[in-house]
Amino acid sequence: MPRSIEVSLSPALYPFRTTTGRHITIVIDILRFTTSLVSAFDHGVKAVIPVATPEEAESLKNKGYPVAAERDGLRLPFADYGNSAADFDNPDIKGKTLAYSTTNGTVAMNLASPNGPVAAAAFSNLKAVAAWVSAQELNTVILCSGWKNLFSIEDTLCAGAIAELLSSAGDYTINCDAAQMSVNLWSMAKADLKAHLMHTSHYKRLIKLGVDPLPDYTVQLSISGAVPVLSEGLIINNSPDL
Repeated sequence: MPRSIEVSLSPALYPFRTTTGRHITIVIDILRFTTSLVSAFDHGVKAVIPVATPEEAESLKNKGYPVAAERDGLRLPFADYGNSAADFDNPDIKGKTLAYSTTNGTVAMNLASPNGPVAAAAFSNLKAVAAWVSAQELNTVILCSGWKNLFSIEDTLCAGAIAELLSSAGDYTINCDAAQMSVNLWSMAKADLKAHLMHTSHYKRLIKLGVDPLPDYTVQLSISGAVPVLSEGLIINNSPDL
């Protein structure tokens, strides 16, 4: 029997999902947590501790962990790294366990963790995540982190890309309007993804803060084999290549 794909367009809607029982949740935060998380694993991070609050992140900093942390788009003063994919193109992070706290993405991963495996997806690891999900043989909910519980176009586009990959393989069926809408939106936008992302509210919000929201890594499709998966409070890379 085909497994189901459901999309939750924001964390506020996740408690109302129709998928029951143990299931996979794929968390998406394109601008910028999940994109940056995949980049961190690409550059050799050993593991990531997702923490909910700046206070927890600073406590881990005081215990010797390198820390990436931001709030409202800006790097926190005590943090070693911000929340850009480019921040992790740094040999110093190789082999390290990184504490990471963000406004939306880490919150969404921790929210989903009681319900089964939680993976992080971005445009850069689309095919790797889809292959990992297919191998788990569980129903799947794609959770868009959005912005402070609001809808975001960039996360919805990525949700559509993943739903399209899974459903086209024949093992999954789309069973909700949000998933179908995400696929339709992706079909319209994928020919010029960067242009569509430049019209999003969060892109404009980050630009006003003087932040570059779209390094090339963000809009490159399936260039990474990293599959970040949260298990027992720790995100590790479940790439089949490891």
